[in-house]
Amino acid sequence: MTTMPALISSPVPAPRRGVLARAASTIGRSLGYTLLSLVLAIPAFALVISLLSLGVGTAILWIGLPILVLAVLVARGFAAAGRRLITSVLGRPLPVPAPKLPPEGAGRVRRMLTPLSDPQRWLDVLWVLVQFVLVLVTFPVMVAWTIGAIGTLGGPLATLVLRRVLPEDQVDGLGSLLGLSGQSALVADLALQAGAGLVFLLTLYPVALLVRTLHAEVGRALLSSRFEEQQQLVQVQASRAAARTAESESLRRLERDLHDGPQQGLVRAGMDLARAERLAAEDPERAREIVRETRELLGGTLDEVRRLSRGIAPPVLVDRGLRAALAELAGTSPVPATVRVEADQLPAHVETGIYYVVSESLANAAKHSRAGSVEVSVARLQDTVRVRVQDDGIGGARVQAGHGLAGLAGRVASLEGILEVSSPAGQGTRIEAVIPCGS
Repeated sequence: MTTMPALISSPVPAPRRGVLARAASTIGRSLGYTLLSLVLAIPAFALVISLLSLGVGTAILWIGLPILVLAVLVARGFAAAGRRLITSVLGRPLPVPAPKLPPEGAGRVRRMLTPLSDPQRWLDVLWVLVQFVLVLVTFPVMVAWTIGAIGTLGGPLATLVLRRVLPEDQVDGLGSLLGLSGQSALVADLALQAGAGLVFLLTLYPVALLVRTLHAEVGRALLSSRFEEQQQLVQVQASRAAARTAESESLRRLERDLHDGPQQGLVRAGMDLARAERLAAEDPERAREIVRETRELLGGTLDEVRRLSRGIAPPVLVDRGLRAALAELAGTSPVPATVRVEADQLPAHVETGIYYVVSESLANAAKHSRAGSVEVSVARLQDTVRVRVQDDGIGGARVQAGHGLAGLAGRVASLEGILEVSSPAGQGTRIEAVIPCGS
């Protein structure tokens, strides 16, 4: 029992030290960043403005175009330094957008003028101008607030020192202005200075945080926003490529399945019917038997065609919705499966992707897992939907090119989703797909 107070009270100082350390770090970073930015912004503004003015003024003589190119390249250099400064001092990583490249076969003049048609280069120029104005405001603010915060102790201390060093008739303070004298004036001076310094001290962290956030967001908007746009474009292009690949693989597999299954059955049915036609007059009993066998063969072929059609456009998904479609898949699965759906009103293409994930996963489980049961769950997670298929089989599944899981990964990627396969040996297989609902 005697150790309980120590156990309860010992963690308390750590969070306080952590808060003070974070506040001190933010104040130091903001003050250091504004100082370094001022050193960087003054020559950047002077050079870029001078080159821009000269380039625009002489553009009619064509000599101004190379000068404008030089201006945007100089701005790019200062912008690169600004990104590194924001990343290292403010701790906000800013990725570098890819530059615009000249087209293949472009001439020397076209290649030289390409930076002028790159939007990011003009954003660099804009950042140089905005940063100059911004740092002229934020640096004096940070310095003033820091000096004011130091004045919480420094002001009263300086007043006491001056009172001892200077003659009494040469010491005037706020107390004297208020009509006080002697010790009353001294106490008033110390109280007012400490109070004013305390206001600066208590507001220094919010001001430093505001300065840090302001510079970081301006830098992100002007220096790295196009990187995000480029990444979105790359993602869209990758998803389109994945969609084309998945579609072509699905078509090849469907063609192979039709050739190996229904097509062979139809060819055999045609040959059997021709044989029954020849035997109709000579051996009617045998002809009827062949027709009966052919009818059974066509019934199996029709079932196989229906099974293949589910992977293209399952009618039950359109007519009765995702719950009914997944319930039908579970009902026809060779491995006993349970389905739990906790997602409603999903986009049609997302429901089709979910259906495909579950269908392929159940097919793989039936072929390779040796599982005794499968659990299927679909859950809505804000702007995404998660599909999870878990079996209790032997595990060991891998995503390999040309196999079912690779095609499944491509289909999920075409929806801008992510597919994860966890299949440790002897512990079953878990296939999980996360698909954006707005993709």
